[in-house]
Amino acid sequence: MVIYAQGIDNGGSVKVDSADIQIEVKGPIASVDVPNATLVVLGQSIKVDALTRIYEENADGTYTTLALSDLTGGDYVEVSGTRQADGSVLATYIQRKASAGAGPVSVEVRGYACNLDTAAQTFDLGADAQCSATGPSVDYSGAQKVRGTPTEAGFVEVKGAYDSAANTITASKVEFKGQGEHANVDHGKGERAELYGPVTNLDPANQTFDLAGFTVDYSQATVVGSLAEGAYAEVKGTPDPSDPTLVHATRVEVKYAHGGDGSSNGEVKGPVQNVDAQAMTLTVGGMTFWADQNTIVKQSDPDQPLNFSDIQPGAWVEVKYDSTKATDPSGNAYDGYATRIEVKGAGEGHSGSDDRGAGWLDLEGPVQSLDPANQTLQLLGYTVKVDANTYYEAHDTVLTADQFWGTVQVGDRVEVKGTDQGSYTVLASKVELKGAGY
Repeated sequence: MVIYAQGIDNGGSVKVDSADIQIEVKGPIASVDVPNATLVVLGQSIKVDALTRIYEENADGTYTTLALSDLTGGDYVEVSGTRQADGSVLATYIQRKASAGAGPVSVEVRGYACNLDTAAQTFDLGADAQCSATGPSVDYSGAQKVRGTPTEAGFVEVKGAYDSAANTITASKVEFKGQGEHANVDHGKGERAELYGPVTNLDPANQTFDLAGFTVDYSQATVVGSLAEGAYAEVKGTPDPSDPTLVHATRVEVKYAHGGDGSSNGEVKGPVQNVDAQAMTLTVGGMTFWADQNTIVKQSDPDQPLNFSDIQPGAWVEVKYDSTKATDPSGNAYDGYATRIEVKGAGEGHSGSDDRGAGWLDLEGPVQSLDPANQTLQLLGYTVKVDANTYYEAHDTVLTADQFWGTVQVGDRVEVKGTDQGSYTVLASKVELKGAGY
């Protein structure tokens, strides 16, 4: 999630005075385009890359990871990310929340005030500063709080109630920020600033780029790695005392050269059975994927990039893949193209000890075979068994055992969390039907 924090510099640490989780938009999805890795929420164009985290908030208070294809029109989501040069949002975090229910729903959105009518106190929510496309109409005449000076095509934050039938937002709070998303921010005499996120508007001639809503001047910085549009970089520097949107970098470190491909339509979690570093292929649970230089390969804890050659047989991985790209450039057939491979650390899903006890397993993939009568299934080479305490879910709907076993089909993608019983058998405490069949 994108977080803005301010505080007192104590040398090796910062005593935080304020922290703001920056939500770009929260509301119902209008459309999802998996091949192009985009979605639209309240008129805002959201882009997804391989580093975007997509989660679901479950009824039991836990969270599960999702592929982009798991999202659909009408889903209620919360999106955090950074604005791009074209006005779109590159999502760093998407959380699918419980259904907002019927009628007007509570929403939050950041965008541009287009067709502003200060007398009627209305505007159309634009997706960019050129107002080339607009979404819902906003009525702020009854808002309890209005801050800033209304400006045509100026950046604005809105909270209120969205009526999908009328495509209108009745605002309860509006903050006009002028021509920049941080125009009202006052950093005072800050000693240092630290930023992390995707680079946009890279200008090598003037040695500047935009990151997380700020302009970064790297003319006096030590740059580690190759800066490029879309690269994920960590910036350390000092805020400009007269321009709250400008940071003078002392060090810029590129952590990921690019964000990769966000068009995943499947996910598997499990141990690596086989890996070929030269061919850049790996097998998980009988499924084999090809990868290339655009595949994001990373470690989860600590979060850092890896080389494909760092992946070892037996390592526990989470693979996001695109099954529509089942053939590599040489014509070899696989189960899909790996858009992201994340190697998990101790206690993060593999058989081991964590806060849920020894032998905990988190498996995800397509069902290989089913025995509904005995309520067992085969998943990634494991036999999954259940008992009277097993919890079932599909999307944000709680299922009974009969509903689940009467619905699930071979090939459906499911996630299983439970305890390792040995001999490749897991006793499930939770089974979630995530893809197809429901």
